[in-house]
Amino acid sequence: MCRVRACVAILIVAILGGCATGGGPARRGNGIDQMPMYGGMDRQSVPQLKQADEQLIAGTTKEFGSREKASNAFVDQGIRYYKVDNYAAAMRRFNQAWLLNPNNPDVFWGFGMLFHDEGRVCEAKDMIDRAISLKLSKPIALADAGRIYTLCGVSNQSIDSATKQKYFETSEDLYEKASSASPNNDYVVGSWATAYYWRGDYVRSWQMVAKARSLGFVFPGQFINLLRQKMPEPRSQ
Repeated sequence: MCRVRACVAILIVAILGGCATGGGPARRGNGIDQMPMYGGMDRQSVPQLKQADEQLIAGTTKEFGSREKASNAFVDQGIRYYKVDNYAAAMRRFNQAWLLNPNNPDVFWGFGMLFHDEGRVCEAKDMIDRAISLKLSKPIALADAGRIYTLCGVSNQSIDSATKQKYFETSEDLYEKASSASPNNDYVVGSWATAYYWRGDYVRSWQMVAKARSLGFVFPGQFINLLRQKMPEPRSQ
C-alpha cells in the first residue's frame, strides 16, 4: 500500500543511518481521533462520545449487516484516503473501523502504514505485530509488514545485531507468505527488491528488480540509481 514517493523517502532516512522513529513530517492533526485507538481513551466515560459511538455502530451495522463487515468497509475507505495523502481522514476511518471491530487485523495494518509514511517505522512495527497476532493475511499487507520489519531493523540504533537479524528473518518470512498467497504479485516483488537493498543484499535486490520489471512494476529512478551505486546493474537485466 506504500506509495513509491513515500517508500523512497523512508529509504533515504534508512541510508543516512538515523533512527526513523519519531522523526517524520507532520501529516495529521493532534486531536484524539488522530491517535490509533483514540489514544486509549475511555470513550464510554464521555456521554457525547458514547452516544456518537453507539449511533455509529448501530447505523453501520444496519447498513452493512454486521460490525465486522462495517469495519472492513471503513478500512477500505481509510485506504482510499491514505492513497491520496489525506492522512487525517484515513486515521479517522481506521479508528472507526477499530471501534466497530477491534480484532480486525487490517485496522492495525492501516495504523502501521500511516506511521510508516511519517517515518516512524518502529512504531509501525508495533502496529504490525498486533495485526500479525490477529492473523493478517492480505498479500499486500504482508509485504508492507515485511518492509516495515526490515526498515525498523535498519534504522533502530538501539537493537543489537542478533535482534536486527531476527527482524530481517521475520521480514523474509512475511514476504514468503505474501508471495505464496499471491504468486507473481508485482507489488510484493517490487517491495521485496527494496527490502533486500536495505538489508545490503544487492545481488538479490537486482534479481527481484528484474522479476518485478517483468511483471510491470515501475521503480522510481532514485531507487535504481541508489542500487547502482552499491552494485552495477547485471548485464542480463
